[in-house]
Amino acid sequence: MERKATWIACAALLLAAQGAVAAEQGAPQGYQLEKVVVLSRHGIRAPLVNYGDALASATPHQWPTWQTAGGLLTPKGGQVEEQMGRYFRSWLGEAGLLAAQGCPAEKQVFTYANSLPRTIDTARHFLAGAFPGCALSVTHQALVGTMDPTFNPIITAEVTETFRQQALRAIDQHVGEGGLSGLNRRLAPHYAELEQVLDYRNSRACLEDKQCALADQPNRVQLTQGKEPAISGPLRTATGAVDAFMLQYYEGYPLTDVAWGKVTTPAQWQRLQAIKNLYHETLFGSPVIASNAAAPLLSFISQAIEGENGKSANQQAAQQARLAVLVGHDSNIASLLAALRTAEYSLPGQYERTPISGAVVFERWHDGNGNRDLLKIEYVYPTADQIRNSNAQTPQRVTLRLAGCPVDAQGFCPLANFRQLAGQQSAVPAN
Repeated sequence: MERKATWIACAALLLAAQGAVAAEQGAPQGYQLEKVVVLSRHGIRAPLVNYGDALASATPHQWPTWQTAGGLLTPKGGQVEEQMGRYFRSWLGEAGLLAAQGCPAEKQVFTYANSLPRTIDTARHFLAGAFPGCALSVTHQALVGTMDPTFNPIITAEVTETFRQQALRAIDQHVGEGGLSGLNRRLAPHYAELEQVLDYRNSRACLEDKQCALADQPNRVQLTQGKEPAISGPLRTATGAVDAFMLQYYEGYPLTDVAWGKVTTPAQWQRLQAIKNLYHETLFGSPVIASNAAAPLLSFISQAIEGENGKSANQQAAQQARLAVLVGHDSNIASLLAALRTAEYSLPGQYERTPISGAVVFERWHDGNGNRDLLKIEYVYPTADQIRNSNAQTPQRVTLRLAGCPVDAQGFCPLANFRQLAGQQSAVPAN
């Protein structure tokens, strides 16, 4: 992915529509939609429990108690996901890919979720919204609570010293000026905003541990074969806090309770969310790590689009379906888009680059006039306010562009170009 982290210095541009098609466009005459593969992030969840101790020590304030257990899909998250499902059904019905009403024919729809409760429940709610009353099941591993290899963005390569140095150099180059060691300097104003919200100087981390400035603490990248790439240090802690605030906003907490009433403007949200966006960029944005971490998922999706060469039962089911819906995580989307060398994009109305309930949608079209197979890739997502207000019936659409797959004025690129691009990535079998 040929991107630099210059968006940190100009966070206001995150909500602009530069280089993106944000409005849904009708297909040209003679174009037929043949296949849709959806990679969706799960819906609203309660904050992850593994951030608990770090967040508790980062502020003297009491974090709110959620009615939903940590990491699980909230009832509101399910409601928003059903709205997204209804939208997709309406669109695909109008496009003629599926019947506009009633239950789809056998094998027309395949739904596959990572084997964690929040992703499985998200998929179930999507189906309930898209196909109410239909006996459609969600495919997932039997052992719920463990990561499915297809969705697990781990480093599969042997982490030799050569690999480690190559990966760290790629991270330094990707994140921009100063590399990893310069992140804190560039994030200093963003950290300062967060410290004010947290009242960090009166926190246990400052008063007892004598760590009174996030920018003074080192960040360390951890690369281990068989595990996700990880970061320890202030970038991770700050990301956990920003994530918790954003989830409060999505869930509909009173604005006086969201971040203790201290985050009140879009500019503040942009500055804070830039921390989390950079966290994912650092972990999964560099081509060396992204190509390795996303290989199983990219292989699964590209084979589903092509409709051939499926080896496993899940691959074959995805290939046979007209609509294949995969539900995973922000790390899946971030690494996949990086592996595909996606051009810089922005999502109007959103602060996150990989938002809750947002989906990367791969559309295979056939141009009957020119006898061409084409691909269009869109980010379909609810805005921050649509999520908060449970009003995701009309999500936004932004056309994505990949290096090596040039698009025309309507956002279509030759399927053969995508086939070549996907084939250049690491070929790791998917389950």
